[in-house]
Amino acid sequence: MTVRVLVSNLIVHGHHGVADAEKTLGQKFEVDIDCHVRRPNPADDTMRSTVCYSELCDIAIELSNRVTFNLIETFAYRLIDEIFERFASVERVRVCLRKPSAPIRHSLDHVGVELERARDT
Repeated sequence: MTVRVLVSNLIVHGHHGVADAEKTLGQKFEVDIDCHVRRPNPADDTMRSTVCYSELCDIAIELSNRVTFNLIETFAYRLIDEIFERFASVERVRVCLRKPSAPIRHSLDHVGVELERARDT
């Protein structure tokens, strides 16, 4: 059985982007994480049988604090890598990373990227 563990609209602060102001001042990012988790025994009612959504949030925040990325695509890719490293039961991950304060001249809600990877790719 596969279960989806979701994090929706986690707010993460980071210094990611190519503009000098982005690297200096930083900005908020919005992160969605969708993990497909293999659950061989769905009746197992313990945390060891699933993925802790609080830990998913911790991974995203720790990565954003530890590394500065030019591209949010790279941030999303590395976040998926770290989720796969931490949780062997995760078979597939989709990360949507939004940048609501992108330094562009257009009026919009946000810009962003979405990456989806299976464990084998």
